[in-house]
Amino acid sequence: METYLVSIDLNVWNIVTSKYVVPSTIPTDPDAKTQYELNARAKHAILCGLTKDVFVKVMHCTSAHEIWNKLETIYQGDAKVKESKILTLKNQFESLRMKEDETIASYFLRIDEVVNSRRGLGEIVDEKDVRKVIITLLPKFETKVSTLEEKKIFSTMNLDSLQSILTAYEMRIGSNPSSSKEIDFKVEKEEEPDSESELSDAIEALLVRKLKNKYKGKLPFKCFNCGKSRHFAA
Repeated sequence: METYLVSIDLNVWNIVTSKYVVPSTIPTDPDAKTQYELNARAKHAILCGLTKDVFVKVMHCTSAHEIWNKLETIYQGDAKVKESKILTLKNQFESLRMKEDETIASYFLRIDEVVNSRRGLGEIVDEKDVRKVIITLLPKFETKVSTLEEKKIFSTMNLDSLQSILTAYEMRIGSNPSSSKEIDFKVEKEEEPDSESELSDAIEALLVRKLKNKYKGKLPFKCFNCGKSRHFAA
């Protein structure tokens, strides 16, 4: 709304922020008449943007400044309510976690909704919140995050630049997932054995899969110990 009022005329916005007192009769003095007209233009612009339910709450106000203060109280509340809302949004931000099936774009959309709501209440959001975001990402982004930490660029990075970097990385590993080291680590972790025998079987199964991928179309290969095929020496 502020942007819209400024676009009409900067003086229209100035009349909203000033404590203009509306005279009981239309003034005849040129300067006073100008102020009177600016107040009317500001009132009209604000009232036309309100819903019926909100309109009835401010229709008795005589000045644009009075309407604006009333709207701030309605939407933001008084100081205590505003402080409570900021605290709630902070808690929401702290509890954010990236979901397994979520993309970087959709996750940062949820982040932006909370951050912009905090800014809308007048809170100054620290750009160091970037560090809070990176610890909530999925494990597949750990390699990229580690690289960024080594370059020590987080201190100069904001949320928008972080999103751009992670989106590019997401597209890269999505187009060629077999080349990502994170997938190999995940497979090995999921197959964590409960005994020494299961450990040997798990290692053997993992090695066979990797050998099949490497020597695809060239199987069966021969054991380098006995020379027979379809098995190999540990």
